[in-house]
Amino acid sequence: MKLTAETTLKGIAIAMGAGAALMIAIEFQTALEAERSEGPAAVTSDDPLRATLQRCRTLTPEELEIDTTCQAAWEENRRRFFGLASNDSEGE
Repeated sequence: MKLTAETTLKGIAIAMGAGAALMIAIEFQTALEAERSEGPAAVTSDDPLRATLQRCRTLTPEELEIDTTCQAAWEENRRRFFGLASNDSEGE
């Protein structure tokens, strides 16, 4: 194989592209690690349901079974999500 100017330039272009892709991957990785280390964002909404659901997410499954406040909050969240009226029954 004869080394010509064209093949040399192609090799240089491929190497530069691979280097750029590697630098981008490293930058994304460090950005993700920094975002993970910050922790979850605080709830800044005035919606009391969101605050309740945020608290309920920290409970264990056993605690959720006996916490009627969380059960009611999740039910209200489902009702809002599906756009159901509050007097609809689930058994229909």
